[in-house]
Amino acid sequence: MGRRRQRTSRRQLGRREGAEKAVEHLSAILGAGVISNQETVDSAARQLMGIGRRHGVRAKPRVARKICRSCHLSLIPGKSSRVRISSGVITNTCLRCGRIQRLGLDF
Repeated sequence: MGRRRQRTSRRQLGRREGAEKAVEHLSAILGAGVISNQETVDSAARQLMGIGRRHGVRAKPRVARKICRSCHLSLIPGKSSRVRISSGVITNTCLRCGRIQRLGLDF
């Protein structure tokens, strides 16, 4: 019985490491969103959210802010999102679904 638990934990560790590598790779694709194809970047955003749900490996907050939490697509300023700054608050609006995200001074 003890061996089975060890095998399971090793397997989970391998999956987690694989998930972390995938999150890193997808974050790089999302970071180069202005240059890349829009469909590729949107697919990377959806996969990034799915990996976070499935494996508990989340993207860094700087990357997570580039994904709309409503439609799970990428937020590229000027193309798929509108960014406004007023009174120290950054307002990011998704142009596809209309979701508004507000970031205060501690962003």
